[in-house]
Amino acid sequence: MNVAWTGHRPEYFANPEAVARAVEAIAMVLHAAYGAALVFHCGGQRGVDTWAALAAQHLGLPLHLYLPLPLEQFTADWPPADRAILERCWDYATERVVVDPTGTSWAQAYSARNRLLVERANLLVAVWTGLAASGTGETIQLARAHRRPVEEHRFPASGRVPQPGERGV
Repeated sequence: MNVAWTGHRPEYFANPEAVARAVEAIAMVLHAAYGAALVFHCGGQRGVDTWAALAAQHLGLPLHLYLPLPLEQFTADWPPADRAILERCWDYATERVVVDPTGTSWAQAYSARNRLLVERANLLVAVWTGLAASGTGETIQLARAHRRPVEEHRFPASGRVPQPGERGV
């Protein structure tokens, strides 16, 4: 059972700690349902993606990690602690894919990563606020267009508004 995850960065949730706990709980329910057949596919972004990747590690599940850009470029403006979490997930992953290894097609790389997640998924788990103008919204739309089931979990928003052209939301 290939489960792909999509969702927002922590700053878009009113209570990111509660959402992180919910991701772990959702992962445990999936693990109880599918056992050793469960595989997680994550996009590597701060927040839901890395919380799901950490849950895969905690549960001993295979993890496929897809980054839009090389790790160093992707995390260039991240806090050091968040970068360390992604590096740990990257080391753990059974499959590691960098969609744009040269880092030259920035915006297109994020959309290509989202398509890859959907193509590999039997189920998309979306943990979000409902902010449709986002990469999460894009991934949900792609899943529906590909007739993939989408399991949505919505949480209150912080009120932060994405900046024009901002990715990883």
